[in-house]
Amino acid sequence: MFKIQFNNFFYFHYRSEEEITIDAHLESILASECTMIVLDTIETIIQVVQTTDCHQILLPGLLKILLHAFALNQSTWTLQNLFSHQRAIVYKFPELLFEEDTEHCADLCLRLLKHCSSCLSTVRSHASASLYLLMRQNFEIGNNFSRVKMQATMSLSWLVGQSTSQFNEIFLRKSLRTILTYADGDTDLQESAFPSQVKDLATNLYMILCDTVKLREAKDNPDMEIDLLHRIANCYQNSPDLRLTWLQNMAQKHLAMNHYAEAGMCLAHAASLVAEYLRMLESKSYMPDGCVALQKISMNLLEESAVSDDVVSPGDEGICTGKYFTENGFIGLMEQAAVFLTHAHMYEAVNNIYHVLTPIYEANRDFKKLSQVHSKLHEYFNRILVQGNKRLFGTYFRVGFYGTKFDELDGQEFIYKEPGITKLAEIASRLESFYIDKFGKTQVEMIKDSNDVNRASLDLANKK
Repeated sequence: MFKIQFNNFFYFHYRSEEEITIDAHLESILASECTMIVLDTIETIIQVVQTTDCHQILLPGLLKILLHAFALNQSTWTLQNLFSHQRAIVYKFPELLFEEDTEHCADLCLRLLKHCSSCLSTVRSHASASLYLLMRQNFEIGNNFSRVKMQATMSLSWLVGQSTSQFNEIFLRKSLRTILTYADGDTDLQESAFPSQVKDLATNLYMILCDTVKLREAKDNPDMEIDLLHRIANCYQNSPDLRLTWLQNMAQKHLAMNHYAEAGMCLAHAASLVAEYLRMLESKSYMPDGCVALQKISMNLLEESAVSDDVVSPGDEGICTGKYFTENGFIGLMEQAAVFLTHAHMYEAVNNIYHVLTPIYEANRDFKKLSQVHSKLHEYFNRILVQGNKRLFGTYFRVGFYGTKFDELDGQEFIYKEPGITKLAEIASRLESFYIDKFGKTQVEMIKDSNDVNRASLDLANKK
């Protein structure tokens, strides 16, 4: 219906359902034709300028137009043509994505992953093919596709944080399986490391997807939530900025539960990650030589070593440019880790932290900090002498889960760390109450001993 006003009179025209359908159909055809005209124009411009020096100036703009078209609501037929033009441009001008501004590669990965989660199989098929060929093209240039790995991981991280209307986990999993099928059937690269790298990336994306979805469902179970945060952080080994973010998220979660030792170690890992990439950016004599210089704090910090083929050049790739990937950022992370570890009475680890920070303070002639550090260490060493072996760092319990109601936890065992002197009855009561509230009293049975569990003797049949 539309309304027309002449002076003080109104005339109403009611459109029939058939008219509305016809108009919508005409509008969709017109929109598709407009996009096709744009694609034809892009192709014409490319043919004219690719033999001249102007193409280096014009091509980035043409790619932006193409990426904008991907972001709009297009018909399936139009999307197929968009994918074809995109693959042709990437094949002809790979430097647009892999040698110049990293923003183009990031935007393209985001658009492709979004279409990989489409409910339309045709769209998913084309998006999967485009993403696979993007990996292949990047691999052929440098014998690995670290840039696509990093950008795909970061794009997925952004997508899973959006509303479910923009993203469907089930369809994305199907697309990841399609990409693996392409890699297995690519005979030209079967003898190279490419298939295994594709499998690693697909597995990594799948784990991020699954764990992030589970994270939303585990808000009422802090122990499971922290375990998922740890798994997600590990999935971002080739994306230092994102790994740093998740390590800090995990530290905040531990801090909220008064887990000071764990929070401190999370920040120590973050500092080790920063140290590793600062060494690659600019080596300074007073700065630690990567995470190996921090291993006395904990041997686990060597996990942040940037030695794999997935490592990309910091700065040049648009990564490691945040405020924490600086000298002051490193100092801040280490100092905060020292505060948390002090609360946990882990004075030996605090000493090792200040052993790394002291040369930096000396190089900066920060005598105030040096005075504070030596004063603190004097106090902490005296505490060690006074307390001796009386410090209690925690009590540990083995907790196993049995039964189909636990889903993937069925048959798994974990080590739970509880504060100070915690009795078995306390943790048993807490866990029992939690799972009774979740599953019902008749569905939960608590076994309170440390013997090996004989699964055959459990009454699992009545607890499904």
